Order: sequence, then structure tokens, then C-alpha cells
Amino acid sequence: MTFGVLMPHFGAHAGPARVLEGAGHVERLGFDAAWCRDHLLWHPHGHEAGGDVTFLEPLVTLSAIGALTKRIVVGTSVLIPVRSPLRLAQEYATLAHLTGGRVILGIGAGHEVDELVAAGVDPARRRQTVTETVEIVRRLWADDHVTYAGEIFSIDDVTIRPKPPASIPILFGGPSRYAVRLAGQHCDGWIAGIIPLDTLDARLAELRDHAAAAGRRMFLSAVPRIRIARDRARARAGLDPTRMFHEFLGNWEARPSGGFETLEDFRGAIFAGEPGDIVGAVMEYAGRGFDHFVFDLRDQFDRFEESLELIAERVLPEVRAATAAPSA
Repeated sequence: MTFGVLMPHFGAHAGPARVLEGAGHVERLGFDAAWCRDHLLWHPHGHEAGGDVTFLEPLVTLSAIGALTKRIVVGTSVLIPVRSPLRLAQEYATLAHLTGGRVILGIGAGHEVDELVAAGVDPARRRQTVTETVEIVRRLWADDHVTYAGEIFSIDDVTIRPKPPASIPILFGGPSRYAVRLAGQHCDGWIAGIIPLDTLDARLAELRDHAAAAGRRMFLSAVPRIRIARDRARARAGLDPTRMFHEFLGNWEARPSGGFETLEDFRGAIFAGEPGDIVGAVMEYAGRGFDHFVFDLRDQFDRFEESLELIAERVLPEVRAATAAPSA
């Protein structure tokens, strides 16, 4: 298992020092990847504190991070379908070229109607939009003189250079049944996103069926919300998961034991506690075959560096030892 960090490129703490110096900190502490989200018209959701609408564009941000680092992978978790496939293929090929191939494309269908409309995307056709985008960028990265005629996009005799130095993995993100179907049928992996464990297990079963039918081996990435402190009470202070995650309930499976009320009911979507609790969180995903775990620390970007250091000191050594291959 490898480990990534969601960068603080949105909200009140999205400044050059925290993002750029933070990237160097992520690499020095031994994490494997830096991730950015994507929005065009961003307004903090119910599960995000504060009202600051600052949001740094992800590909520009990842370009800067890639230039300042030597080892870590940079990726999007996830891009929304507001870019033309031709432009996206060129941007990602350039990013791969300049970083020596240290890139992953995470993509989703988007759920904010206003930003899709603002970019000229028909919200009712967003799924077809993202499916065609995946098909086009794959072909442009691999072939020359590409011609494609779809329901949404058409290109004629297009060549993109330089080609990526290695195949760019494409992961589809989202907690819905549609997300795992598209990931299994068209992509290299799935980004689980914010999802409790009961729903996660149901989606993994569906994903395996779709991937097996397509003859694919899926790369699995988890991005739960993390609150960590040396003291469990501090990590959980003021936490109201019902208020935070009410907008996600429509994509989650009903719980056999009842509704979503206690912190334990939301286990998988959020983990809050001392380092030992977070070790247990990572192991929940490792035990389900996940390849990558992203620490989403958006609730404590005000102490981003402190939180990373605590994870590097008290969490990563334990989970790396526990998830290492027997021959390692």
C-alpha cells in the first residue's frame, strides 16, 4: 500500500507557502503522492468548514508541485468534466513529460449543476461526456492521427506530442453504483471517495463483477476524511458527522442496524482519533485490498504540517510494516 495527501489548495489556507512548501514537506516525510480536487465554481459544501471560496486550479497547482519535487506522484481526485478532451490530453501529457511520468488522472462525472452549465456541459449528459473523454484521451496518448466521432465530441486526424513517457493511469471517482460500473468497464481503477464501510463493501462487490467482465485489474484508492491528534478527544471535538455528510446519504446503502447517527455509523467516510485509531482506519482499507490511501486533512489545514508529521511519525511506520509483502 502507498500513501498520499490531499493538498490544502482550497479554502482559507490555500496560499503559496502552505501548498508549495507543503509539497516539499509531504515528500520529505515519506508520503508517496500529492492530490488535488477540482471545482470551477466552488462553494464549501456542508461537510466543509468555513466560507472562503478560494480554490486553486488543480493542474496548475500540480505542475508547480511536480516541479518542486523529485519522487512523489501527483494526481487529481477528481477532475470534473469541464475541459475538452483534446485540451485535457495535452495538459496531462505535458504534466507527465515534465515530471517523468509521475502522474495519475482521477476523473469524475461532477455533481454541481451550476459549474457544469457554466462550462457548457449538459448536466443530463455528464456521464456520456466523461466516458467519451476517457476514450479520447487514451487514444491521443497512445496513437497519432486520431479520429473520433461520439455523441458529445468529435476530432479529426489529431496528433498530440509529446506522448506521455509511460501509460497514465485513469481512475474514476465516486461512491455510486454508476461510478464503480464506469470504473470497472472503462478505467484502470476506482477512487472510493467519501463512503462508509457498509456501502464500500457493496460497491467493491459490484466493481469486481464489472472489472472481471472487462478483464481488468482495478487499482483501488481510498480518500476518507481524517482528523488526527495525539489526544482522541481533541480530534473529535465539535464533530457532527450527520450534519457534515447529509448530502451523501443518497449514494450510500442503508445500514442493516439502522440510520446514520453515531460516529461509528460513518466509519469509512471519516476517521477521527489518536494515531492508533488512524492506523486502524488504514487497515480497514488494506484488508479490503486497497492499493493507495489518501489522507484528507481538510478539517485541519490550519495545522497541516503538524498533522502530517504526526501521521509520518506514528501511523505510516505501523501500517507500512503491517501491509508490506512477505518477501519485502
